[in-house]
Amino acid sequence: MPDHIHAKAKQRAAELGISFAEFARRLFERELDEAAPRGDIDAICGMVSGAPFDMAQDGKKVIVEAANRQLADKTS
Repeated sequence: MPDHIHAKAKQRAAELGISFAEFARRLFERELDEAAPRGDIDAICGMVSGAPFDMAQDGKKVIVEAANRQLADKTS
């Protein structure tokens, strides 16, 4: 694990009042317990704003940006 990620994880564990090992265990458990990705196409409907775009050409970019915003909202 890169040092900067290890340091952030240790800091987050301390903020939560748990050991690094417990923090890592919870992350692994959460990741491994998920049977499928939580997102679905309905979750991004209405999240796109601005000028019209070509879904065939720009769709992947738009979906990634919307999913990243949704993930950021959940971790805030």
